[in-house]
Amino acid sequence: MDARLAAVLLFTALVPGCAESAPPTTGTAAGLAATGSSAGGGGIRVEQVLREGLRFPTAVASPRDGSGRMFVLEREGRIRVLDRAGNLLPDPYYTRDVRTDDTEEGLLGLAFDPAFRDNGRIYIAYSGAIEGERYGLVLRRLQASDPSANRFDGKEHLVMRVAGLVANHNGGDIHFGPDGMLYWAIGAGTGEPSDHVHASKTDNLLGKILRIDVRDGATGARNTCGEKGRAPYAVPADNPLAGQPGECGEILVHGLRNPWRFGIDASDGTLWIGDVGKNREEISRVAAATGGNLGYPACQGHHAYPSTGASDCPAETGTIAPVYDYDRGVNGRCAITGGRVYRGGIERLKGTYVFSDSCSSELLVGRMSAGGTLEVESVASGIAPGYGTGASFGEGEDNELWFVNHENGGLYRVRGAD
Repeated sequence: MDARLAAVLLFTALVPGCAESAPPTTGTAAGLAATGSSAGGGGIRVEQVLREGLRFPTAVASPRDGSGRMFVLEREGRIRVLDRAGNLLPDPYYTRDVRTDDTEEGLLGLAFDPAFRDNGRIYIAYSGAIEGERYGLVLRRLQASDPSANRFDGKEHLVMRVAGLVANHNGGDIHFGPDGMLYWAIGAGTGEPSDHVHASKTDNLLGKILRIDVRDGATGARNTCGEKGRAPYAVPADNPLAGQPGECGEILVHGLRNPWRFGIDASDGTLWIGDVGKNREEISRVAAATGGNLGYPACQGHHAYPSTGASDCPAETGTIAPVYDYDRGVNGRCAITGGRVYRGGIERLKGTYVFSDSCSSELLVGRMSAGGTLEVESVASGIAPGYGTGASFGEGEDNELWFVNHENGGLYRVRGAD
């Protein structure tokens, strides 16, 4: 998301959501290989699960505990629960005071511990509002006394705070990888690329993706940079900068502007990162075993910043090139939303990378080419263009894709065409 569009989103924020769910509605998307929606074409469709009831959703996730529930974050500080039958429960699961002065602030990230069914642990990332948390991005652990309950009751503790985030470009997404580590995207903060030299440096945590161990008894390198809370975390010994003096051991990936949404492929742990740029939007693919530098602010996508007209910036800087990038304004696009590698049951989508743009409302379906770039097809979602329309993706227990519309409060599922 970008500050220059904040006024548009703020206008939409004046319209409150309703308290109950509506009957599911369905909009059909064009087939991937054809312009029609014929089932014979192997297409997909978008099913609207909730038309109203959510207010500015920012993330959706499954606890993968056998309950069939989906949990949805609302930017203003609430976690909501959708039951197995598709009903939005009237009372929030959890509520917290968060900072929302900027439209990119709020309750931003949600991740369930892989052992949530047994240990009841949930992690959230948000813009701090209380004394000691303000002007920073906060990682907090919720410890539910009953993991099956639909209202949170239990203890909660601060894990880490990253200071220096006062408005937009916060990132905030969090996920567990198949290695059991917690990954956390941190934006470079407000300002222009010339203000973001720190994103390319590894002595701070801004403009990064972190990899930390939050398991009980975890030990590791001592070169931590985050402000620690009562819930412990450790730097994994195999992180690229673990144990290096003067460096932040938590860092896995650096050189990012605003990694609003990223995903981790459960099959091999590869990170797929959507980075919202100043002039160009990009998707990068990074091995969790190696991490690396994605080039910002010297590079935006394949291009130097400020632009020289050349498109070989990653080669010139020795940084990791994106697998896909585009100019703002193309097809009404303005802010990339990183998605997921599809591992569900729709045959046509298996192994593809599904993502979106926060303005154009397209579903973008990518396949890796032999040359190492992403070949992308645009699929109409049936959702009117806006800002915040395709805001965040999640997966159900069956690995099928869900996404939220921050602009109108909609919740959607991706389905195979009938």
